[in-house]
Amino acid sequence: MQSTQNIIAIDLGNSSGRFALCEWDGKRGSLREIYQFPNAPMTIGPHVVWDTERIWGEIVKGLHIASSATHGKVESLGLDSWGAEYVLIDREGNRVGHAYSLRDPRNVPAMDRAFQIVPVKRIYEITGIQVMPVNTLYGLLAHIQELPEEWDKTWLWLGTPEYYLFRITGVPVAEYTNAPNSQMVDARSRNWSKELCDAFGLSLEKFPPIVPPGTTLGRLRPELANEVGLKSTKVVAPACHDTASAVAAIPYPHDRLAFISSGTWSLVGTVLRGPLISELGFQLNITNEGGVGDTIRFLRNVIGLWVLQELLREWNSQGLRVSAEQLAQGCISAPLEGAWIDVRDEKTFLAPGNMAARINGELKARGFPEVTQPRELASVVFRSLAKRYAEVLDGIHRCTGKPLERLCIVGGGVRNEVLNRLAQEATGLELLKGSSEATLIGNATLQIAALENTHSLEDIQSIASRLRFEEGDGTNTPRT
Repeated sequence: MQSTQNIIAIDLGNSSGRFALCEWDGKRGSLREIYQFPNAPMTIGPHVVWDTERIWGEIVKGLHIASSATHGKVESLGLDSWGAEYVLIDREGNRVGHAYSLRDPRNVPAMDRAFQIVPVKRIYEITGIQVMPVNTLYGLLAHIQELPEEWDKTWLWLGTPEYYLFRITGVPVAEYTNAPNSQMVDARSRNWSKELCDAFGLSLEKFPPIVPPGTTLGRLRPELANEVGLKSTKVVAPACHDTASAVAAIPYPHDRLAFISSGTWSLVGTVLRGPLISELGFQLNITNEGGVGDTIRFLRNVIGLWVLQELLREWNSQGLRVSAEQLAQGCISAPLEGAWIDVRDEKTFLAPGNMAARINGELKARGFPEVTQPRELASVVFRSLAKRYAEVLDGIHRCTGKPLERLCIVGGGVRNEVLNRLAQEATGLELLKGSSEATLIGNATLQIAALENTHSLEDIQSIASRLRFEEGDGTNTPRT
């Protein structure tokens, strides 16, 4: 009889970081959260940056807790995070400069400058990645323009999740589900684009090797292993992009399935067996992100519940105590028809602050009256997101010709019943609820797949279907 393996899944999110312990007996597994810490970028001068050392301290604390919970018997651990951000390191492995948030205001003008060097259509033809100011390319170009001496000191740049995996193992890589979000990977060769790097003066030797999801990187650095008591633990690069991990946790067949990974961002798309780069895809700005099991996540970023989160932050700062759950419950009967805004304009809604005023500015431009009550503003947000979901999925169908009959929603937004209902009404698709903890489940799934030496989509989905989160999970029984 196979003994139970302890697997640690670490998920770094924009608002919190979490550790989950997965106990896998070879056939089935259960996950439970063992540590959580708050997370948020901070403002330094004109810039929005991350406190990487504080986050690292929390990761080390989480590893101590994981070791204590398992008596040091952890088979593997893996870490995922948000995409499109980076950290520069020197030859000693030390961070060079700040780790800038994708919401840093310098990204937008940097993107506009980039298009003067390489036309936007050519960038899309090479990468197949939707053009957004959050993509790593534009943040990196802005960084180099402002602080060229930091780029000169740089040995390698690493994506956010790969940076923390590097600090755990000493092994620098770029994992395939995360690397394309840089908008510097050739979609067909799956390697860094020499054409783009040459055009923008980026040294290819500063780019780490791209590895597939589920790659075993080795073990913890000896000094870290001794400190936290995990001397024999393997470290796996799972699907390092949190959306890729969430989609990996979907147990349903992808042949007629659309998905929404619903959270701060809404990632709306479908799974394909290879990249699809076309004129229509360019016009609709649909992206080809690396997926698990040799697949592509063909999707479009939608601004998501970030808009609501900013409203809540604004109201709370004004002394109005209201929660996302209260707003969702208050909007439970909100109709699909009514006042709405066009959330396609990321430049309008991406930055923090003054969200209510920006929404009302958009409402006024569309001929709708001003909205001041929290419940009414929340209804506008939910209605607008649902309409955008339907618009994106229609474009994906037109690009791919793939019939879409079912819609699987995963992530924290799966708990938002009013948004789920409006999405179903707007798209006309059968609604399936995946796990609210899909990212952690997908992370653990890829580690198990690595331990079992399998990388096929079918095996990954089979493992995912046999994992359950112990609390607050809304997973349906898979249907064919």
